[in-house]
Amino acid sequence: MAPKEDDLKSCVYKFYSDHQESGKQFTAKHFMDEGVLKSTIYDILKRYEDNLPAERQSGSGQIAKIFTPKKVEQLKKDFGHKDGISQRQAAKKYGCSQQMNK
Repeated sequence: MAPKEDDLKSCVYKFYSDHQESGKQFTAKHFMDEGVLKSTIYDILKRYEDNLPAERQSGSGQIAKIFTPKKVEQLKKDFGHKDGISQRQAAKKYGCSQQMNK
């Protein structure tokens, strides 16, 4: 997640904790006036209620399904600094889209 998004989460967490007695709508209105989407604000508030940290935790992303670490190493061995094989051929060999090979 981008640092900008982490900053927004931290900002919403702090504002909501300081103004919790005013409610979620007060917090949502404040940030919507700043141009943040309503759904984004409520998603962040849900994270706050679930006691999740504002910062993204390392390793919390989606697990790679096509390129496992073993396949990445094989890909590096096969194509690292070599010419002669097209992206289309590489995609076919590894069972992924051509864009994934870039």
